[in-house]
Amino acid sequence: MTKKITDLLSVFYFVLVVFLAVSVYYNTELLTCISRVLCMVLIVGIYLLNSNKKDKIYLYSLLSCFISVLLFFFNQSETGVLAAGLFFIIYRVLMIDIIFKKSKTIRVIPVFLGSVPFFAFLLYVVFLTHSSLGHNFYPAIIHVLLISLMAGVVVSNYILEDDVKNIWLLTSVLFFTIMIFVFIIERYYIEIELFKPLRSVTFFIGQYLFLRYMILSEHQTVIDLPLETIE
Repeated sequence: MTKKITDLLSVFYFVLVVFLAVSVYYNTELLTCISRVLCMVLIVGIYLLNSNKKDKIYLYSLLSCFISVLLFFFNQSETGVLAAGLFFIIYRVLMIDIIFKKSKTIRVIPVFLGSVPFFAFLLYVVFLTHSSLGHNFYPAIIHVLLISLMAGVVVSNYILEDDVKNIWLLTSVLFFTIMIFVFIIERYYIEIELFKPLRSVTFFIGQYLFLRYMILSEHQTVIDLPLETIE
């Protein structure tokens, strides 16, 4: 029964994401706001429905993310974007904390090597737009550091343990990276109408993929069979 409800909510979620993309493209603010709120509510609902442990840190991270989304939507000034960015940093820090706690092994060299491509790429984008970032320059640098660290840990986890949950997590981080790239380019470098819905789509797909990782990491069990039993 839970699986059927989850499947229905997931379908509804992606219908909402498509609806959100259309509303963002045509700049219908009320529908955009409703769609974003409903997407966040569905993420929480699907998690609570499927989770046995109810990770409070994950719920706090979603709350921080939700506040960030609202601040950015209702206050497009530099101050509003800065405040939204600070809550998003809290959200990102909590996500990294979750990943660290769920990682079996953290090795410095794989994490460093996994972080470098993300860091170099996003840092280049930030410096490309530094003259337009203004007060948001340093928060942008912090975002780059956090997503790079997160990516490094995720890539390291995937290399050391390429199971389904780490595939969900890696794909999630890739979508979040695309979202940050699109956001910085669209807001501070060149305005392309298609980038606005793309930013929303990549963010909410990344959210859903991370949700799947959370659920799977709670339910997945690994059974090691002794070699002696395998003829």
